[in-house]
Amino acid sequence: MPNGPPGGANLSGSGLPPLSDSRTRSNPLTAAQHLVVVGSRLVFGALCGTIRLLRGAHPRDWRTLRYGLHREEILDYHAALPGFARRHAVVFIHGGGWMMGTKDFYSHDLMFLPEAGYPVFNIEYPKAPEHPHPRPLRALLAALIFLKRSFPEAEGVHLMGDSAGGNMAVMAALLAADETLLKQVDPWCDPKKLPRIASVTSIYGVLDRTSLMQSKVPGLDAMFAAYAGAQALTESVGPEHAITPMDLTFERHPPCFIACGANDPILKSSELYATRLHAEGHKVIFKTYTDAFHGFFSFPEGESKQVLRQDIVGFLEFHSAAGPAA
Repeated sequence: MPNGPPGGANLSGSGLPPLSDSRTRSNPLTAAQHLVVVGSRLVFGALCGTIRLLRGAHPRDWRTLRYGLHREEILDYHAALPGFARRHAVVFIHGGGWMMGTKDFYSHDLMFLPEAGYPVFNIEYPKAPEHPHPRPLRALLAALIFLKRSFPEAEGVHLMGDSAGGNMAVMAALLAADETLLKQVDPWCDPKKLPRIASVTSIYGVLDRTSLMQSKVPGLDAMFAAYAGAQALTESVGPEHAITPMDLTFERHPPCFIACGANDPILKSSELYATRLHAEGHKVIFKTYTDAFHGFFSFPEGESKQVLRQDIVGFLEFHSAAGPAA
């Protein structure tokens, strides 16, 4: 494995990102951006907490494991329910603008996957602005290495995420497919230790940076600045601030399902990326859901959410490699 550049410390020898890396925080947040971050965390936390209370007890049989040294480098695992042939696991990355949210909020929403025969790993990761890009992505790569080493069903995986998690799922898929891109984000990561990416699903993911900046979504500038510094708000960026898939040049891409609500203010981000993948000859399915807004994968319950779950299972079934019987 590469030793990495001077000044860093590969703490585990398995791709774990250095805890001290903050190369994108060259410009501190403004007072107004700090207020947006704090306010967003308070509102989002209260909303998620209320919904979790309404849902009741945490689903049974989730097991929490640690994949790194940071307190947020943990994941939850749920085995597939009995009666299914062994399938590649789903690795889910939660949303929250890279700076809020928690895996625990998705425990109920992910149960449809083990019920369809897919083991699930629900990933937590360090968040911005305390841990800006590329720290969250490096944590995800470390989690993938841990999973491949520890679980037979994670030799190959389906990546999936919503919002900022959808961004990280697609970004990780691209990094795993191209060692040059991988080394720009994590010089310590050995690509041979990563699992094969069977597919990637983006649920209203942050896939295009420039169209989102033009959308004038409230708080978006603060979110980008918290995650990747003020340079991420410029029209053109270099490798250190290429934080969305549309910022990257690539030749290989796993089969991709892109889902977004028809009333989502960041719908254009998904449309542009799906159009690009189709034009470049990659396998992509793009679907919008009538009357659905940002966040409909998690709340509220309704027809669009049910149809999305069915579509995800259908996509996974089509792109699942047959494995030995469980």
